[in-house]
Amino acid sequence: MKNKFFIAFLSVFFLFGLTACSNDKTKDTASSSSSSAKSSSSKTSSTSKNSLSRAKSTKGNSANFALMIKTAQSQIPALKTQLNGENNTFKDIAIDEGEDSTVIYTYTFAQPQDIDLDNEALKQVLIPEVEPLVNEAKAIAPDVKVLVKYDNPDGSNLATISITQADIEAAKATTQE
Repeated sequence: MKNKFFIAFLSVFFLFGLTACSNDKTKDTASSSSSSAKSSSSKTSSTSKNSLSRAKSTKGNSANFALMIKTAQSQIPALKTQLNGENNTFKDIAIDEGEDSTVIYTYTFAQPQDIDLDNEALKQVLIPEVEPLVNEAKAIAPDVKVLVKYDNPDGSNLATISITQADIEAAKATTQE
């Protein structure tokens, strides 16, 4: 029972995190960056335009994917305030760029948690919450993946959940049966 409550608790926090980080600011920043790039690149050759669109981040992702991550990272202070409230549940929240178009969310608890999580059950709860983020990010990275990590303050991992588009499609197929 305690385990199920904790899974529900984590998924609510994750939902708020996705809402805060996948709002229209990401689109606005990307579109304003795109508009700036378009206006300044109108003076450049088509070769320059093609090389800009093929630019890669240090993780091998597109420059636009790295920009999406950077935009989400700018929302972390607001996200911490929103999720922690008066409880200070999380010591740290991080959003990082992983290899192969992976968005990594890491939630580090402020206090040690002594609980065994059912990663598969947590994954099934998180899939519907992650789907809107994945759908939006597909415009930038068609094969986007989400990795959600819950850690104790000492760095020990409580749960790591990887969600891919295949997981989302499988969950849809299961619910339609």
